[in-house]
Amino acid sequence: MPRWSRQLPSCCRAIIWCMKLVQPTLTYPELRLMPDDGKRYELIDGEVFVSPSPSEKHQRALGALFASIYAHATANRLGRVYVARFDVVLGEKTALQPDILFVSASRLGIIGPEYIIGPPDLVVEILSPHRVSYDRVTKLEQYALHGVGEYWLIDPMAENVALHLLRGERYELKAALSGDPILSTSLLPGWEIPVRSLFQE
Repeated sequence: MPRWSRQLPSCCRAIIWCMKLVQPTLTYPELRLMPDDGKRYELIDGEVFVSPSPSEKHQRALGALFASIYAHATANRLGRVYVARFDVVLGEKTALQPDILFVSASRLGIIGPEYIIGPPDLVVEILSPHRVSYDRVTKLEQYALHGVGEYWLIDPMAENVALHLLRGERYELKAALSGDPILSTSLLPGWEIPVRSLFQE
């Protein structure tokens, strides 16, 4: 309960608390009815999350990684690569917008004209200072719960990449890379990129 509400009479505090408890949740079809204001809206168990605009360093890493994966996947017909904003619907009340996602050629059936229905093979999130715990904890748990095979977390401030592989219902940290090591994945045979190049100006 907010600190300011403690100064109110007990009857008023009860009303505020009850209003919080009965706060309505949204379904994905209801979320899509909201006007497009250019912001990034995500839905987790019916709760709406809004993200502000990312930083320049975030966008630089995003552009470098997307361009590299897209060129390789397209040239070799490995699957399709998308960049935010593009909805990934994981349930009636859960829909996320990864920074980058990859769907392998054998699973293109989950791609619809307006959104993806089901877990991509690979999801990449690039951390922003104002939403670190959201990406490291909240979204990580959701991607694992719904069966996303690989989850990469890129930290543009620390200039590193953490690769998580799904083992059962949880992610296992496969590698934490920074500097000169090469980033690669079995999902994209023949593709690789030096981690350092994601953060170069």
